[in-house]
Formats: sequence, structure tokens, C-alpha cells
Amino acid sequence: DQTPAESGTSFTLTLRGEQKIGPSVSLYARLAAQYASNPLLAEEDRLIPGSQTKLIASLDQFGIIFKPKNHAFTLGRQEALVGKSALLYSRSETNIGNGAFVDGLSYKGTAGKFELSGIAAWENNLGLTNNSLYALRTSYSLSKVSTAGITWGQYRIVDGDTSNHWAVDLSTALGKSTLTGEYAQSSASLDNKAYALTLNYDFNGKTALYLTHFRVEANADMGRQSDFDNSNRGFYYGLTHVFSDKLALEVIYKDQVLLSDDSKNSKFEIWLKHKF
Repeated sequence: DQTPAESGTSFTLTLRGEQKIGPSVSLYARLAAQYASNPLLAEEDRLIPGSQTKLIASLDQFGIIFKPKNHAFTLGRQEALVGKSALLYSRSETNIGNGAFVDGLSYKGTAGKFELSGIAAWENNLGLTNNSLYALRTSYSLSKVSTAGITWGQYRIVDGDTSNHWAVDLSTALGKSTLTGEYAQSSASLDNKAYALTLNYDFNGKTALYLTHFRVEANADMGRQSDFDNSNRGFYYGLTHVFSDKLALEVIYKDQVLLSDDSKNSKFEIWLKHKF
């Protein structure tokens, strides 16, 4: 209400490369570019707030990867996802440009029926403080079709408050369907809860439909950067299709409203990903 409508289109291109320099060591880098006809609708963290730049291009990820056996360590500028469904924190590959990722060390590995992951990093924000984050996650394979996990995270604002976060998740397969649920809560005294529940149906190994219901309160996630929009609730309707091992499509309609006043805040996205 009382807010003018905004419209526009964004076009994004990313190129990511990895070069081995040893048996278990490789370097990586990513070049990204985006044109937004309306800068207000561009990637949230890609520019200094208030900038009217429509076109950006930058080397927005780079670093080194060490992979000994069932473990992988990544040091450098990279993506950051905390939680099974990135409910607690997300600076994903869909972000673009400097100021959209984190600098630090992350780990992923397996040990028997356990999967382990963690990250210690600080944000490379533009025009804002570079807050830090720490997270650990472990999951256990309950059976061939079910997995349970727990996540701990901490978000530290420079010269500000520190918040602690935790989440639990459960995933199970039911025939061609997979049901995944995650619940999160923070140390904040108010508006500190979030959840996401996803049902995915795989038709033939190439085409799948999914439905996600979520709710993220204002203080539930880390720095208000959940993969689901902070202070929103609603449904995601998605279609994924794999044309080949190099080409994939995803179509998403995000039907959501603000928790504060139930005003509509929906989005429609199409992603085409090609590896070469």
C-alpha cells in the first residue's frame, strides 16, 4: 500500500572454472555479469546501496580447493549455505558480483553414515560492515531412504550483537517422492522461529515438481539472509528438468506475503544452467 509498483528484467551470466595444480589440489575462479533494467530489482547484495548501476561484471569467486579422499576444504571467496535447506543463511551461486559472497574456510566430508560440514568466514560486503559467521552441521543416515541432521550457527555483527542459531532437519523418500523438513530457532527473544517443508516428486529421473511451504520470522535466520525471504511466509512452486549432464532448467513461482501486513511479495524465476 502507498508504494509504487516496480518492474524490470535481469539477465545474468556466470562462468566458473577449476584447474588442477596437484593430485588433490585445484584453483577455482568465477566470472559473473548481470544487466538489470531496473537496479532496484537486481541482486540484493551486489552493489553499494543506492547505486543506479545497471550493468556489472566481476571476478566474484576465487580460491583453492583441497580434496583428500572423502573430504574437501575450500579456502577463498565462496558461496555459503547454512542448514539442510539453507534456512539459516544463504549466499548462493545465484548471487552476482563483489559484495555477494563470503571470504573464509569451509569443509565437507563423510565418515561412515555421517556427513559433516562447516564454515568460518566473514562477508565481503560493499558499503556495509563485514560481519562474520560460523556454522557446523552433521547428518546421519537412518536408513537407505531417510536422513536426520542438526545445524549450529553463529552470526557476529561488527561492533554489534552476536546471535546463536540451531536447526534440525529430516528427509525421507516415499517412492518417487521425497519429503524434507527443517525447523530453526535463534537466541533472539522475539520473532525467532523459521521452518521450511518441501515435497519433491521425481517423474523419471529427469523431470521433477516440488512444493515448498515456509515461514521465516525477522530474527530467526543469520543476518536476515535465509534462502527464503526474511519476514515472509508462503509457497514455492517449482519445476526442474535435466536435458543432459550439461544442461538443466528450473522454473520457480514464489507465492509469498510479508509477515508484517500480509502484503503480496511474489516472484517468478527461470534458470537455465549449462556446463561445458
